[in-house]
Amino acid sequence: MVQNFEFPEDATPISDCSDLIPTWVETFKDLNRVEAENISLAQRKYFRRPIGDPSQWFQVKELLTIHRAMFGNVWRWAGRFRKSITSIGIQPNLIPNHLAELCNEVVSWFHHPVELTFLEKSAFIHHRLVSIHPFENGNGRFSRLVADRFLLALRCPHPIWPNHLQRDGIARKEYIQALKNADKGDYEPLISFMKEFGACDPQVSEFFTNRFYRNFLKRDIGVAILIALLRRGGNPNETTPKGYRVLHLAVKSGLKEIVKLLIDSGAEIDAKDRNGLTPFQTAVMMENTILADFLVSCGAHKA
Repeated sequence: MVQNFEFPEDATPISDCSDLIPTWVETFKDLNRVEAENISLAQRKYFRRPIGDPSQWFQVKELLTIHRAMFGNVWRWAGRFRKSITSIGIQPNLIPNHLAELCNEVVSWFHHPVELTFLEKSAFIHHRLVSIHPFENGNGRFSRLVADRFLLALRCPHPIWPNHLQRDGIARKEYIQALKNADKGDYEPLISFMKEFGACDPQVSEFFTNRFYRNFLKRDIGVAILIALLRRGGNPNETTPKGYRVLHLAVKSGLKEIVKLLIDSGAEIDAKDRNGLTPFQTAVMMENTILADFLVSCGAHKA
């Protein structure tokens, strides 16, 4: 029998422990230990690379499976929607529809342009899952794992969350406050918190040098992501390790819309690459007269 469950501030308390599977658990410390062991197994499974396209696995059925994998060795209700009313989260009868709407929105990001970076999308997923609060417990840890898996699927580092986030302390207070800010539409504190523990977006140059990210540039969604990266401080004059500027690479690839975007964002139009060529000269070398004329119209020198 559980004797001493003292939950941290803003955590969802468990009033009914009849579904607890391990019979030896008696304290909150015991519970943390057995849940941590179960979650560790789930992380090994769901963080194993390669992780598929989120548009293929970000579905209600799979999210239920993930929660069951995280807590199924500890709680019989793992992977089942919450039926009780909690201080955090929507009404239980609304959970299936709201979760399905979130899944549909995430899948749509891979088919329609949305001007959000991968990190911004991960923060949105994280917050929405917490605010829906689909399960009796473990919603914060579940939300973090799913949002982290989303980042890993997009080849981005995820936060290495501190172990003490489950306990009262400065880190937990900052985390809870970041989620409350997100409730009001301000995701910046949550994004900053995630970055503090190691999460980050790809560099602008990676969309030209990394095959995985180059595939995004073949569609409108890639342009939207670049717009978001530049909005968040991405460098339009970034140089690759091999000495090529992103503007030159966009010209080489014949990506007029991205060339315009980079110039509008402050790319130096007459800068030379490692071979001493300007973007205009690169366009001429590629026999792309449309881009060459466009660069001249933007102020590029022909010499």
